[in-house]
Amino acid sequence: MSGGVLEAELEASGPGVSDDERARVDTDLVSRRRFVSVAVAGTLVAAVPFLWILADEWTGSFNLLRSNAGPNAFYDLQAKAIMHGHLWVPKGSLGIEGFLHNGKTYTYFGLLLSLFRIPIIAVAPRLAGHLAAPSMLVAWILTALLTSMLLWRIRILVRGVAKLGWAEACSYGVLVTTVLAGSVLLFLAAAPRVSDEDIAWTVPITVGTLFVFIGILDRPSIWRVLAAGALLMAGALERPPPGLACIVGALIISGWFLAGRGGDANRRWALPVAVAAMVPLGIWCLVNWLKFGTIVNGLPLIDQVWTHVNAHRRLFLAATGGQGYSFHFLPTTIWAYLQPFGLRVQQTLPFLTLPVGTPHVFGGYVVDTLNPTASVPATMPLLFGLSVWGAIVSFRRRAARGLALMRIPLIAAAGATVVDLVLGYIAPRYLGDFLPFLIVGSAIGMVELWGRWDGGTLALKRGVVAVLVVVGLFGIAANIGIALSPTTEWTARQTSNYLHAIQAVSNISGHPLARQIRQGSALPSGAPANEVFIVGQCDGLYLSMGQHLATSPASVAEHRTWLPVEQRSTIETHLIVTFNSIDQLGLGVPLVTFGPDTVAVRSAGSGVKFLLVDQNLPITGKRFVPKLGRAYSVRIETNPILRRVVVHINGVKVLKGPLSHVGKDNTPVVVPIQPSAATGAPPLTVVPRRTPPTSMALCRHLLASLKGT
Repeated sequence: MSGGVLEAELEASGPGVSDDERARVDTDLVSRRRFVSVAVAGTLVAAVPFLWILADEWTGSFNLLRSNAGPNAFYDLQAKAIMHGHLWVPKGSLGIEGFLHNGKTYTYFGLLLSLFRIPIIAVAPRLAGHLAAPSMLVAWILTALLTSMLLWRIRILVRGVAKLGWAEACSYGVLVTTVLAGSVLLFLAAAPRVSDEDIAWTVPITVGTLFVFIGILDRPSIWRVLAAGALLMAGALERPPPGLACIVGALIISGWFLAGRGGDANRRWALPVAVAAMVPLGIWCLVNWLKFGTIVNGLPLIDQVWTHVNAHRRLFLAATGGQGYSFHFLPTTIWAYLQPFGLRVQQTLPFLTLPVGTPHVFGGYVVDTLNPTASVPATMPLLFGLSVWGAIVSFRRRAARGLALMRIPLIAAAGATVVDLVLGYIAPRYLGDFLPFLIVGSAIGMVELWGRWDGGTLALKRGVVAVLVVVGLFGIAANIGIALSPTTEWTARQTSNYLHAIQAVSNISGHPLARQIRQGSALPSGAPANEVFIVGQCDGLYLSMGQHLATSPASVAEHRTWLPVEQRSTIETHLIVTFNSIDQLGLGVPLVTFGPDTVAVRSAGSGVKFLLVDQNLPITGKRFVPKLGRAYSVRIETNPILRRVVVHINGVKVLKGPLSHVGKDNTPVVVPIQPSAATGAPPLTVVPRRTPPTSMALCRHLLASLKGT
């Protein structure tokens, strides 16, 4: 009930209203206004780091449509497929993430965000591939709104109409700020891509579902049941593990009503709540069957392209009977996500970041993927501590009615994390699945504790708020630090700006960066995150992401755990290419040679494909359809330090592969284009474009500081 409605009721009651009732309404109005004020203030404070990380993060420009090198268009491709009346996407468009079923390619991502994209793409098709960041902003705003609504509903149920004092109100503002800026939401926003967008949307959908669950348990109504059905449908169409956990929660609520736990008069709500759960479950099963030919067996990982190209994935699936999950992983995942020390403290910016090593694997089982992953208690201590207390007071014997009503929502929220605990894949983004439990649990814990503290002295209340602020600030600092650390999607500009910032802070704090710089003749296969490596006498400057890629030999060969900061301009060849005839390209026209290897281009139907002609590792790139007579900018990177070959045409990556031969004869040479024997004219025109030499100024400065230590 809003403040305006309360005021209207008070005025309508006229002079006959009692002084006690008038005082109660006045108190409730003051409490609500205070709560709204602190919730809005907390959201605005949290928006500062979130928006910078989402729309900028070292790029040097604020852009809410920014995209990165990671997968961005999966939802857009699925949206276009739905617009054409089916669910499959163009073959090869999903790369290693695609699933092959009956000769067609499908994505494992849900339909919800694709459905949201359809009207946008229909009106502005150029936005395809650039919608992840604005979508995540909408999810964050909804998380702010629903977290605040959930917190207030819990307070009403647990504390009734108790007056909201400023100390208690400020603590709720701290909690809202911590959820929005002191949680994994910042890490998800750091590199806007579909896998992180997927989890970012799971949070508000699940929190909204829990909010409605609490309302139904307290006072069921047809509108609340319909809202639950809509949110359960959204969860089922978005991300199955949390969605299914909420469906199970709804079925438990149905059984709760059927057993008379909500009162005999409310038994009639058992069937509507069950229907609200079963319809989304049926739709989810139908989508699974249409995509993968399965119903409730989970993703057929054996059909994923990555499984076909990665030997370790096949070994992992063999060890788990093809399922990808096992209860054997519980000790490993519980320790990874819930250990108390899952955070790295370093002397340079950003000071707090991901652990150096990967999680320990208990029992020596084969695990699909292990990434350095922070833990919930270490990075979200305020939310974790309060949620533990919230669970304790909710499940204790003889808990008050308001607290007892929180049990089923807590079970549903905890169920959203079950798949992460048995999955042989550990990554920081999966901390997002813990967030709904942390939100509802911490709200319960905070409200219950204020019921104990409310009668205390002003000094006690101020001390409590001070402690909450300090613990919350630590969580905010930890998550900002993790979000600011480098990822695979960073551009060279982001990496350079980031390292310049580290250097600037290091220069005024005793030069601790010097202890993170190494020099050698060749890049090592890996190093802790934020370690800097200088190759030779500034032949290249690189920053480590700290990833462990031992299960992907190609990634190790290409040194993908290293981000280039500065590189010699000689490793890149810039060409202006005009295609005169595609048919005459035949099996391949050489463009650049480097040692025994060649980058060539050949015809591919109505388009072209770039080739890496290598005796050991020949690679064919993606199909590109050029317009005849139009000049294209082609950038060919032949990098002997990172041991990779990359080709971009007008900024679009069309070829990437490992460089198997590295030697002194790797200097790229542009091959003269010979006329076609059939027409006497060249099939394409190539004009080399000169680029200024790289100054390597930052590298030289760091090398000088290294020699001076």
